Amino acid sequence: MLLYLLLIKVVFEPLIGKKIESAFKESNKDYRVEIGKVHFSILNSGLELENIILCSTPEVKGIQDLKGEIASIKLEGINLVKAIFKKDIDIREVTVFSSSIKGGMPFPEKAKPPKISVLNIRIDSLFFDKTNLDIRNTLTAASYSVKDVVLKVYDLQVEKLDTLSLGIVKRIDFDAAELLTISADSMYAYTATGINYSATSKTLKVDSFSIQPNYADYEFTARHQFGIDRIEAGFSLIHVQDFSFADYLKSGNLVCSYVRVGQMDMNIFRDNRKESKHVNKPAFQDMIYSYPGEINIDSIGVLSGNIIYTEHAEKANEPGWVSFNEINARIYHISNDTIYKTKEAYLKLDAEALLMGKGKLAVNLKGRIFDNQNTFSVNGTLSGLEINELNPVLEKNAFVLVKSGRIDAMNFSLTANNTKAAGKMILLYHGLNIAVKNKKTDDTTAIKERLESLIANMEILDSNPIPGKSVRVGIIDYKRDPEKFLLNYCFKSILTGIKTSIANNSKKKDK
Repeated sequence: MLLYLLLIKVVFEPLIGKKIESAFKESNKDYRVEIGKVHFSILNSGLELENIILCSTPEVKGIQDLKGEIASIKLEGINLVKAIFKKDIDIREVTVFSSSIKGGMPFPEKAKPPKISVLNIRIDSLFFDKTNLDIRNTLTAASYSVKDVVLKVYDLQVEKLDTLSLGIVKRIDFDAAELLTISADSMYAYTATGINYSATSKTLKVDSFSIQPNYADYEFTARHQFGIDRIEAGFSLIHVQDFSFADYLKSGNLVCSYVRVGQMDMNIFRDNRKESKHVNKPAFQDMIYSYPGEINIDSIGVLSGNIIYTEHAEKANEPGWVSFNEINARIYHISNDTIYKTKEAYLKLDAEALLMGKGKLAVNLKGRIFDNQNTFSVNGTLSGLEINELNPVLEKNAFVLVKSGRIDAMNFSLTANNTKAAGKMILLYHGLNIAVKNKKTDDTTAIKERLESLIANMEILDSNPIPGKSVRVGIIDYKRDPEKFLLNYCFKSILTGIKTSIANNSKKKDK
């Protein structure tokens, strides 16, 4: 027995370590592996490798420089009969303790996925106790960081000569303190914290997810040849129900019953003094249909949120802004299932918010799934808003200052498609008075601006209805700009209804 133990410790275990190192060297010339200690047990068919170091070979140091450290890898329940006679690897449990990988390597765009093994591999349970990654792409500015990941993969099966892909994962549980990635152009950092997924409950929870630009407003836009939106966003308390993460990894399918976002905050900035690229943007329905995988989400709910849109107009000295506060919204039935080409179904949006933190705004959108013209309808109401609350956007974008006026109620209804929007609006207001601003000096008191203000106030009506008159109905009529997205399309359409509601058309009628 002593001789047996001595042979295992002195001869057999070091031999296993050397065999693994040499086999790894033969299959991958870019890296080398060093194993500190090997422990082998015939009684429970187990093997443990300690103090493992993985690093780039000197020949590839200039191209890639990776170093990995693993405290230990423990294999239990190895089927020795299959390993010896069938050349198959069948293991009950593999545990990887305290692993980390740091460094840089190239990520070719069209790289072929490497083959995993020349043998069939089956592992009932693969467990990563604590994993940290910090890898940068040496070809671009992209980098990837993972902190304190605890991962468990069940029923892992790899056929002979299978390539390395996420599709081999059938069932997975994981926790991660933080996931961070920098975009290839260095413009954005994407961060997720407090991530937890359970395959048993099919529930994904994320404490926070953020989209953070790496440059300030004007520095960001200056790095682009054409005008572009700078988006800063934060989402917290995210909860996804009935979601198969393994299915998403395998096929990209986004299928779940409910997505809840506890808090959403977005800041969007655009410098319209830069030239536009003039590229047509798809309708929101076409974006859903063109997704490469399946989309089938019953509903998405945003419990609370704020959106601020800031725009520097072409001839303005400073940017103007508009805000939507205390947003509560829900989207129903997001799907690209082709069954709805013959079966009638609708995507719906219900949202409430405070415009500029003051006026109560409610919007309902409804669109037929797989309609040839991408037709959708929008109904909305707005009430209780002093019109001068809109001055932060009107002064800088329309060069108009509202001196007084109040919106008592606004109701609008429109139907839009790929080409145009049409509908009606009833805008009830009183006491409207405006002043025209000088685009260069922002002055409203010069003679020219006073004259323009006088003419402008003659061109509009100060209330609706005018005493003794019936309520005027505004007409929504707008041709879609294919270079703009949904929000701009809806806003410009509603603006035509506002203009026809306040315009003084009495002179034209007299003629």
